[in-house]
Amino acid sequence: MINVAVIGFGKLGLLHAGTVSGLAGSRLAVAVDSNKTLLNALKAKMEGTRIYTRHEPLLKDGGIDAAFIATPTGTHVDIALDCVEQGIPIFIEKPLALSGEQARPLVEALEKRPVANMVGYMGRYLDTFAKAKVIVDSGVLGPLEMLRCSMYIGQLFKAGKGWRYDKGVSGGGVLITQNSHVIDKLVWMFGDVDWVSGQTNSLYSTEVEDHAHVFFAFRNGLRGFMDASWSERHYRTPTIAIHVQGRNGTLDVDDDSVRLFLDAKSDAYAEGWSEWRKPDLYRSVPFDIGGPQYTLQAEEFLTAVRGGPNPASDVRSAYAVQCVIDAAYMSAERNGAPIRIAEVMA
Repeated sequence: MINVAVIGFGKLGLLHAGTVSGLAGSRLAVAVDSNKTLLNALKAKMEGTRIYTRHEPLLKDGGIDAAFIATPTGTHVDIALDCVEQGIPIFIEKPLALSGEQARPLVEALEKRPVANMVGYMGRYLDTFAKAKVIVDSGVLGPLEMLRCSMYIGQLFKAGKGWRYDKGVSGGGVLITQNSHVIDKLVWMFGDVDWVSGQTNSLYSTEVEDHAHVFFAFRNGLRGFMDASWSERHYRTPTIAIHVQGRNGTLDVDDDSVRLFLDAKSDAYAEGWSEWRKPDLYRSVPFDIGGPQYTLQAEEFLTAVRGGPNPASDVRSAYAVQCVIDAAYMSAERNGAPIRIAEVMA
């Protein structure tokens, strides 16, 4: 039995707590949050769960096998560093940190004392994007030439309230929060980014951006752009779409479907159009709260805690995503001047 601590009981902390409690072989042993009213409610409902208002006393007392960190972004690294020092595996909600510079000590700490670690880019576990990744990796598209992608949601049409709209706590707006999922998918599917050129716009917010447009140049020669907004009318839920064109065809993927067109067939895929819908690709999970992607993600992390391979969506990969985001912000501050990722990582 893996005894899990969830640190930060906002929306995602509650989701992770429910998921680990629902999976065989793991249990919520500890809840940590600064909101005492919330903790008292949890204590009344969850007999046997230890309750803390800070993570330091928890680490001193011990008795946990893994920690899920779901606090505001700016606090992730300090909490994670304390856990790593104690040899405790860590799951960190995305984004990893306020910046690559803030995250770098954690990357270095894990190199010195490796423990199982994962960052919550659960979009990799969405069935349609997992299928698209398989297609890209097969090479059937030929040399990749052109990319366009977007993330839209109709969420913010007046000044927002809370830590997500405070740049000092969140790191920024739509680009680093919701749209970090898109950038993670791009790096995961197409490899390292060489340089970016970015533009941002604040429509309703005062400290953070509500719209971002970024041009990407990948090391493999692929070029293309991303457009993102959480102030886009008529989008009730986050909608992510990626289109990539290769010498031998095109690939379109979103949350609901995958569409492949090939000029010439391969061993695995036919010439012309092929399409897979979300129900066609569904992977069964033993417990579903918030979507099967969260269960698949938790299962992979808990497997690593038990001694299995470390997840691909680890702190090192999230650090690379963070540096791409940093470069996009830096470029926007310089009116779109190209910024190499190596410059940010230096």
